[in-house]
Amino acid sequence: MTAEDRFWDEIAKCLRCGACRELVDNACLVFPMIFSLAEEERYAGGKMDTRELAAVADLCNLCGICPCRDIRSAILDFKTEHAERHGLRFNVRMIESVERIGKLGGAFPGMTNALLQQHTTRGIVQWFLGIHRERQFPRFPQQSFDRWWRDHGAPSTAAERKVAYFAGCTARYLFPEVAQATVEVLQKNGVEVLVPEQRCCGMPTLLEGDRRKTEALVRENIEKWTAIVDQGYDILCSCPTCAYMLKVVVKAGAEEHKLRRLLDETDGDFVEWPAQGSMLAYSLPQAGGILQVARKYVEHMPDRNGYFAGIDPDKRLKISRSTYDAGEYLLKLHRVGDLDTAFESCEMAAVYYPPCHVREQCMESTYGPLLDLIPGFRMDVINGNYCCGNAGIMGFKKKFHQNSIKIAGRLMSTIKKRDPQLITTECLSCRLQFQQLTLYRIKHPIEIIREAYDRQGGLG
Repeated sequence: MTAEDRFWDEIAKCLRCGACRELVDNACLVFPMIFSLAEEERYAGGKMDTRELAAVADLCNLCGICPCRDIRSAILDFKTEHAERHGLRFNVRMIESVERIGKLGGAFPGMTNALLQQHTTRGIVQWFLGIHRERQFPRFPQQSFDRWWRDHGAPSTAAERKVAYFAGCTARYLFPEVAQATVEVLQKNGVEVLVPEQRCCGMPTLLEGDRRKTEALVRENIEKWTAIVDQGYDILCSCPTCAYMLKVVVKAGAEEHKLRRLLDETDGDFVEWPAQGSMLAYSLPQAGGILQVARKYVEHMPDRNGYFAGIDPDKRLKISRSTYDAGEYLLKLHRVGDLDTAFESCEMAAVYYPPCHVREQCMESTYGPLLDLIPGFRMDVINGNYCCGNAGIMGFKKKFHQNSIKIAGRLMSTIKKRDPQLITTECLSCRLQFQQLTLYRIKHPIEIIREAYDRQGGLG
C-alpha cells in the first residue's frame, strides 16, 4: 500500500468517526478542509485528487491537537512520499535548516540585523527564501549560546546528578539567554552540565517530508547521545519540540518491535515492560512502574518499526527513556527536596501557554508548580485546544503565513482579554509568533526561575 492509499484510508475513517469536527475546529485547518472537501464530493460529485490531498497535508503542522495518531502518521508518510517523488522546492530546502540559518546569520550578527532591517535587502531575502513580506525577522544576538558555553562552561564537578544539555537550534542561535538560564539554574542546584557539540533534532526537516536529511540527523544524534547516556548522563531539553522529538517521535514503532522480539524469546503469555515513557502505560494496568503486556495484545499491534526503522530500536528506546524536559527534571528535583527554593519576591501577573509539544509528551504540568514557588508571581494558565500556528518555519512561508495567523487568532484573543504583564512559554517558535502578533514581553519559564535566583544573589 502506498502512503497516498493509506492517507485515503485514514480520511475515510475520519469521515466515519467525525469526533474531530468540533474538537479541533478552532485550532486545526486539516480536518475542516477534509470535511469540506468530503461534503463537496458528496453533493457536487467528483472525487478528491492527489493535488487536493497534498493541499490538505500541507496544512498539517503536527501540533498533536487531534486525538488520533494514525491520521498524523499517514499525513507524515504522505508528505515524505510526495517529497521523494516531486522533490522539495529550493526555498524550502534553504529554510528547513534552522541550524544553518543560525550559523550564517550569527556569523556577523550586526551586519545581518542591519541588512534585515533595511527595506530593500529584507525584501530580496524574503523573496529568495519564500518568506511572507509581513513576517518579522528575529534579531541575531551578538553572541550565540555555543560561544557563551565555550567561554563560561564549567568543568566537570563529579556531581551526583549529571545532564547532557540538548539546547536546540533556536536557543543556540536566536535566544541564547534561554539556554544560559537553563545551564545556570541546573548548576545552581548542584547538577553537572555537559553541553556536547550537537546537531538539529530533525523536526523541521521531518515536517517537510525530507526523509534523507531527517534520518541523517536522527541517526547522528542517536549514536552520539547514546554514548553520552552510557556515561551516566540524562539528556535534558529546554525546547519542548526537541524533547518531543527525542522522547516520542524517534521511538515510534520501537516499543512494538522490541516487545515482539521479547515474546519470540519466551513461551509465556505475558512480558514485563517499563511503564516510564511508554504510550502503553495509558491503556494497560501497571504495578511498581512495570506493565504486564499480554501476548494477544502485542499480536494485534501494527507490525512496523516506525519512520526510523533503519536505526537500532534499542538505542532509540534508550534515548527516549533518558530524555527529560527541563521543567520535568526540575520538578523531579523539587519532589525529592533537592531544588533550591530560596526565591526572592517577584510581583508579576503572567499568562502561561503550554505549547503543543508539551501536551504531546503527555506530561503533567511542570512549570506551574515551580513558578508557584516564587513569592508574588501570579500565573494564569491557558488551558484548552490552542495552537500558536507558527510551527517552526511554517509560519514564515509565504503560502502558510495567513493560515498561521488564522490558527493563532483564538489564542491571541484569549491572551489579550487577560492582559498580562508577561507571557511565559517554553516554545521559542511560539515566542516568535507572540513577538509577531503581540506587544507583550515573553520569557521562557526557566528564565523567570533564573531571575528569581539572581535577585537574591544566588547565582554569583
